[in-house]
Amino acid sequence: MIRKVGTSRVVREIGRGGMGVVYEAFQEGLDRPVAVKALDQKIARSKEVVERFRREGRAYARLRHEAIVAVHDLVEKDEQLYLVTDFVDGADLARLLQAGGAVPAECAAIIGARVGEALDYVHFNGLLHRDVKPANVMVSRDGEVKLMDFGIAKGEDDPALTRAGMLVGSPSYMAPEVLGGEEAGPAADVWALGVTLYELVAGEKPFRGANADQLFGAIRKGRFRRLRALAPDCPRRIARIVERCLARRPDRRWKSAGDLSRALAAAAARRLRKTHPRARLVALLAHRGFATEEIALSKMDLATLQATRIADARGTRTAVEFPVARRRRARLAVLAALALAAGAAVWFVNLPLMP
Repeated sequence: MIRKVGTSRVVREIGRGGMGVVYEAFQEGLDRPVAVKALDQKIARSKEVVERFRREGRAYARLRHEAIVAVHDLVEKDEQLYLVTDFVDGADLARLLQAGGAVPAECAAIIGARVGEALDYVHFNGLLHRDVKPANVMVSRDGEVKLMDFGIAKGEDDPALTRAGMLVGSPSYMAPEVLGGEEAGPAADVWALGVTLYELVAGEKPFRGANADQLFGAIRKGRFRRLRALAPDCPRRIARIVERCLARRPDRRWKSAGDLSRALAAAAARRLRKTHPRARLVALLAHRGFATEEIALSKMDLATLQATRIADARGTRTAVEFPVARRRRARLAVLAALALAAGAAVWFVNLPLMP
């Protein structure tokens, strides 16, 4: 394992992917944790892959947004490339799904709102992400949502880095027009976010196939099971928002990632009421083993934490709905008792007098 990259001292390996290895490191001088992504030497021989890795650094460097992992440095050392970025202490959505299956709809809406906001900013800057998927979205122990991995991001002025007919991205999250050979646009990122949100709420992808041909055929046809058929407790409003992302024609999806973000934020607000969105995500991490109870309790009280754990286990109600539901049931019980008493009184008054 490498020991140092630039001013960053490597602490431990935290992940591996198709492009290389990711390490947790500590940036000396600035006294902060960072992540170091090292390009796999086995694929570093490819000029195309190396250029794509450099492109990730350039794409990151152009972006400054709270919901996007920031880049700090691009280091070339001993014929090896390293990208130094923010260190996000938490879990990506793929690990969250693996740990506990589908997440409550309001959690998906919170996450989608932040990712949509980040994508809107990306598109405003003339970039496309082109690989939005659960593994590329992180949730931190502070409840922050971070979009990452711009390795195949494409700017308006960037030259094509793929051979003719070569698809770039993760097949399950590719929009129909991209599979049809058209140039990807912002609507393709909206599509990919829609697939991600559907997977979060339903626990499975909307389009599947035994092989690539079947998968691509399903995506091109645009046929999928309605979200509420798999997640009946998902509010209709959230289901409609997600399903609109999956329209076959780009012009029938949300006009922008920003519009999608605002719709999801409003839907989440209706569900959460007084619970802070970030606190809700911290509780989700705690329930699935990615944050301690101590961390969670620093963001909320014990009653809220326990209620959100129940909500996550059921995949339905939110924390604030439990006390509301109890109060509603109590009111109904009181009204029923009063109605019964009133009926009994009327019956008693109307009894014939004994001779």
